[in-house]
Amino acid sequence: MATHTPLTILAAAGRHGPALLCGGVVIGLAMPPLAELAKPLMGLAVFVFTLGAFLKVNAAAFRAEAADRSALITMLAWSMFGVPLVAYGLVTLLEPRPDLAIGIILVALAPPVGSAAAIAAMLGLSAPLALLATVAASLAAPFYLPPLAAALAGAELAIDQVALAARLALIVGGAAVAAWALRRFAGGWVAANPQAMTGISVIGLITVAIGAMHGMGGHIFAAPGHAAALLALGFVANAGLQVLGALLFAALDRRRALTIGLVSGNRNITLVWAAAAPLLAAHPGVELFLAMSVFPIFMLPLAMRRLFATMKLA
Repeated sequence: MATHTPLTILAAAGRHGPALLCGGVVIGLAMPPLAELAKPLMGLAVFVFTLGAFLKVNAAAFRAEAADRSALITMLAWSMFGVPLVAYGLVTLLEPRPDLAIGIILVALAPPVGSAAAIAAMLGLSAPLALLATVAASLAAPFYLPPLAAALAGAELAIDQVALAARLALIVGGAAVAAWALRRFAGGWVAANPQAMTGISVIGLITVAIGAMHGMGGHIFAAPGHAAALLALGFVANAGLQVLGALLFAALDRRRALTIGLVSGNRNITLVWAAAAPLLAAHPGVELFLAMSVFPIFMLPLAMRRLFATMKLA
């Protein structure tokens, strides 16, 4: 009989990460009490998957990605400002209902999702590049989000800029220090178990996937037809921005271009959702679109892994 040690469980989680993320969403939606239990653990889970991402990236990999400064700066500018401007242009052109327009712009305004580096590692993309994009945009978000939201969507966001920046810095800094300590004192173990390091991120991400489903059933069952339409739109928007981001940076190698696509389409929706709380009471359609846009983040990686398996990433 096989022995399932914590290490083998983590390695298995690392190998099957995208499928487990998709399963986490289904479990959280089907089992509301479990989602309720996971909800308070999401802050810790963010630290865990950030730690896993740092363990997949070494200093040499960071230096290699940061060496091309012009590409890095262009990528950050696109991720933080280009993506919301594209969304604003589409909303201006298509003129959807006001609530949907605000929701689309808010999703695009959010920085890349904190799990982007962990998902990149699962998909064989550039975890260092995704981590650089996530860290830089997340730390800057408390300062650029409110004015851009007001200018592009007419939305006032309730953000304590200093407190949020400090919280994000604590999570990122704490994960970086913990990863450094593990490499310093258990570097051989880290290097010998790459799938288990990915598995650490997967455990954190599953917890977030389950917790993120808290209350989702209410949103869906209140207006199932409308929710289904917005869910489809959320998938199209996520995938469309990923394709656009990858095409815009096609001059880079395919692996890096697809990584930029990943951070273009997968945004930190929970951050803007929390910040937009005062707005949502008067605009329930905004909250429903934000809720439906969470699903693609956890469900698309399964299809993407299968797609990327047919491509040669260089």
